[in-house]
Amino acid sequence: MKTQGRGRKAQDRGRRTEDAGHRPANGSLPSIVCFLSSVVCLLVWAGGCATTPQPLAICPGKATVAQALQTLALRGERAVPVWANGNAVLTLHTPDRKKPERHALDLVLRFDPPTRLYVQGNVTAVPRAVILGSNEEEFWLALRPKEISSYYSGRWQDVQDFEGLVMSPRVVLEAVGIVVQPGAASEAASWTLENKGAYDILTRRDAAGRPVKRLHVYACDYLVHKIEYFDARGRVVAVAQLGEYKPVVEGFQVPTHIEITSTRPDRRKDAVVMDISDASVRTKPFNEKQRESLFSPPDAGKFENVYRYEDGQWVPQ
Repeated sequence: MKTQGRGRKAQDRGRRTEDAGHRPANGSLPSIVCFLSSVVCLLVWAGGCATTPQPLAICPGKATVAQALQTLALRGERAVPVWANGNAVLTLHTPDRKKPERHALDLVLRFDPPTRLYVQGNVTAVPRAVILGSNEEEFWLALRPKEISSYYSGRWQDVQDFEGLVMSPRVVLEAVGIVVQPGAASEAASWTLENKGAYDILTRRDAAGRPVKRLHVYACDYLVHKIEYFDARGRVVAVAQLGEYKPVVEGFQVPTHIEITSTRPDRRKDAVVMDISDASVRTKPFNEKQRESLFSPPDAGKFENVYRYEDGQWVPQ
């Protein structure tokens, strides 16, 4: 765009030199057109065309729910262990304060598919300020800062989709790993499919027909760009925005930008924004000692507030 503007200006200068003896009178139409063209070129050059967002390409979506689920499940089958680092900003409300607390975290992320997850968030004064994790049977979230010293844990079999944590093990696990389990095509009866613009939108419903989870999948590469989670009333209680995917191996990519917003029972919103360093993403298998260290819950006795997920709610212990 800049080159075109400069070329046009050079042509105008050439014309003025060649036609010096035949210059139109001030205010003539050619002079006005030339002046307006120069102004337009200057404004375009100053504003920059490259910053204009390009619309997403439109690709045909999947024809059936089974096809869509099969494509998503295939990514899960190709999942490999992931080691990565990054940073995050956690915005968290506490019951006794009107304003939310914000914590900038250095992240350590480890993922051993399909269900083992470890996320560690460090701050300068509090190493391991946040520990989020899961294994085949259970999940946990530990917050170490004194003002919010809390430990949450539960069993996967007791949670349908979203358990109400801002740094939800379920949401983070699905964001970086497997949003649809292998073999999910057999569950097609509980899902509906809508093709809308650049996206395939898949909604899973419970036996009563209420929405539980909704996936927004970009039809051109079939990567998930957004996940919505619903409560029993059909209200959205958590949203995960995923982007800037990086290939780990052929057929398996992880998002390096993750934004998660969750709505508390009092309707206040907590959030976490995670940015994973591209250069840090790698795959390497975990040995048994690493699995035992990373994917086992921490000692609950070190926290002032301890909660257990029971019957759809967090019960103080």
